[in-house]
Amino acid sequence: MHIEFLPINHPIQSVGMRSALIKAQQSVIDREFGTAADFFDRVLRDLRISGPVPTNLRGQDVRSFSDMQMNDLVEYWSAYLTGIGIERDVVHNLARAAAERSQLLRAFDDPTAMLEWTISKVAEIVADLPSEAKHIQVGRNPGDVLDPYILAATQNLLCGGDSQRAIEATVAHKALMVLEGLLGHLHEEVLGRMRGNVRAPEPRGELASMIDAVSNPFPGADVVTPPLAKGDPICFHQVKSKTGSMNSSGGHRLALQLVSLRQAYPGAELYAHSLVGTTLTGHRTMGVIHRVDPSIICTVGKSAFRILTGSDSGPELLLRVYQSAFKLGAERAAYDIETASARIVAAFETEAAEAGEGFLESILHRATDGSAAQQSSTTYVSARAARLAARASASVGDAPSTQSRRRR
Repeated sequence: MHIEFLPINHPIQSVGMRSALIKAQQSVIDREFGTAADFFDRVLRDLRISGPVPTNLRGQDVRSFSDMQMNDLVEYWSAYLTGIGIERDVVHNLARAAAERSQLLRAFDDPTAMLEWTISKVAEIVADLPSEAKHIQVGRNPGDVLDPYILAATQNLLCGGDSQRAIEATVAHKALMVLEGLLGHLHEEVLGRMRGNVRAPEPRGELASMIDAVSNPFPGADVVTPPLAKGDPICFHQVKSKTGSMNSSGGHRLALQLVSLRQAYPGAELYAHSLVGTTLTGHRTMGVIHRVDPSIICTVGKSAFRILTGSDSGPELLLRVYQSAFKLGAERAAYDIETASARIVAAFETEAAEAGEGFLESILHRATDGSAAQQSSTTYVSARAARLAARASASVGDAPSTQSRRRR
């Protein structure tokens, strides 16, 4: 098989991801469901609801139902469930579940598999949120230590002098930074798995920016949309959370990568999307991108979602999978910020008591005390330099002396 709506000799026909692109074309909502009635029947079966399909849906286009907003879906399902005799106290929750399933099915050809993948990813990240004192004392970078002055400000200005609330706020701040990174990756993955799209593989290694049809066909793109109808172009999408999430040098590099994709795959349309926002005003990199190529389309908010999902309900489609995944992922990871904060406070208080000093003073000393030789550039030796020096010293010590070499 070949990718539809493109010439057989088009360069994209030879990429290693051709089968994924073909599957994306076949997953489009209009191709899987002939009418709104077919779609409605699938939701009934998924939720094991026994009832007839409304006759007025039989002649309707599938999108007339599948692209409805959440509130409209809940209202429609509530009326339907009431009409087939479902008990009144059950209707609200069941209508909500049916509306959620409708949006998940609109977004993905296999909602259950997509939810499970997302839940597992969320649980994996949640399990790495701060839960012990060491998790907020020093970050992965040894220079990223807990700032005692910010903690003092938080405690006294925001938390009424309560040290436990201040630590809880600090834990929440650290957790939010982790979640921000998680969402950036989730946006790319989840949107890349929606109907009609393909998640472009992350380029790796020294040749990450070089196009290779088999191992690295789409560097610079997060999501690829093959032509979904006759006359449609291939679309390459770069996806960011917000307009301020990339600096100017990153925007320049991105634009060059997108341009190289169009050179490799003629006729392609290029997009730089920011999902959250209401206007391009304040877009830090749009000017940089357009200086490289003004034909690259920058979008934000609902316009970005409309292009990425093919639906006016695009923002809700993404929220729907996240709401389910975050709730179930939290349950699976069993993380509770209050419990974690109480444990961290207890550890800090114990440390302070053992040192015979106050809570903040103890954190202050841990954040500023250290080897004098490692605190000034005049005497500082990096760990890498120390290792190299040790190896050099060892190799000199292992080398045979001149006298011993002569004996040989």
